[in-house]
Amino acid sequence: MKTAYKDQTREQLIEQLEKKDRLLEAWTREREDEETLKFAWAGNLGHWYWDVQANQVTFNPLKAMNLGYAKSDIPENCDYQFFTDKLHPDDYEPVMQNMRDHLYGKTPAYEVEYRIQAKTGEWKWCYDRGTVTKRDPAGKPLFLAGIVFDISERKAMQEKQQVLIRSLSQQMRTHENFFSILLHDLRTPLSNVIGFAELLSEGSKEGDDPHSVVEFADIILKAANQAFEITASLIEWGKAKTLAVDNKQHIALRELVFEVFHEFDAMLVAKNITAANEVPAAASVLTNKAVLKIALRNFVSNALKYSFSGKAIRISYENEMLSIIDEGLGMTKNQLDSLFTATAGSTRGTNNEKGNGIGLVLVHELLAKTNIDLSIKSAVNRGTTVTLQFRNGA
Repeated sequence: MKTAYKDQTREQLIEQLEKKDRLLEAWTREREDEETLKFAWAGNLGHWYWDVQANQVTFNPLKAMNLGYAKSDIPENCDYQFFTDKLHPDDYEPVMQNMRDHLYGKTPAYEVEYRIQAKTGEWKWCYDRGTVTKRDPAGKPLFLAGIVFDISERKAMQEKQQVLIRSLSQQMRTHENFFSILLHDLRTPLSNVIGFAELLSEGSKEGDDPHSVVEFADIILKAANQAFEITASLIEWGKAKTLAVDNKQHIALRELVFEVFHEFDAMLVAKNITAANEVPAAASVLTNKAVLKIALRNFVSNALKYSFSGKAIRISYENEMLSIIDEGLGMTKNQLDSLFTATAGSTRGTNNEKGNGIGLVLVHELLAKTNIDLSIKSAVNRGTTVTLQFRNGA
């Protein structure tokens, strides 16, 4: 001991002893009555003690080690700035104000969460809580004791939860938009069915002109078909939500294209549009057949809707790319940019056909899950080309 203190004056030795006494007193009180800090648990990074007058902090080495520092990195007389200098810039002032409020007696305890930079540069989250354990007769703080926890894992879990909540909220809003679009679009055809059915019923009783009866019946048929198409879209959307998109198989593309074209035989004849299957007979892809068929059905339906009479719809396959090409109305840049939003809606076709806008949003979502890249090029009055790029392992 003589070696350590032989060069110090009597006053310096007394000051050192007073520091030790304050530390011993705080430590003893901490052991005797942990209710002083109101802690019901043990700290995973241990306790800390701050001698305010000497600005000397004593702490469990776990806190420094948790930040990547060795004992040799810690100053012999460590002050609180050793840690506060490492606080995140956004957290520094809130932490300091929290401590000031407690030191001045405005709050019963110092309690705060903050980010602190480790030696590697990464940010770690800590929960820190402490209280003044001794004041002088004037009420000035002399000594504080506290406890600190590394809560980085909890914060990371909270962030994941927030991301999930935001994702679910977005999905719920999207679903609400889908249903809003569909229900709004259903109202018009159903109103037409009801209204013209009433006129047809009244006209038959009064002996109306047979031509009027045929006209009313034709309007009812078109409205019923439109309502059926919207309802079918809703059912298809519901089924697609439950698809196991990772269920992949080798698909003969040419046969699948013929299957899809066949579904539109009546509409192709009605609009005098030619369907050209230019997919090579040997073409095959590994992907989810249900998803690909939903996508093809949607793209062919749109091509048919927006094509002019006497034109052709072509489907070709080359270099792992499947293309659906029409010579129809085409789209503006603004229409292309908003194509995959839930509120994009749908424009009328060349025969005044009305869609519901849900199809492309659904298809875009499904193709993304099956690792198929979708791209669309279009020019007004020149047509649209939809391309599906099958990536390896699609």
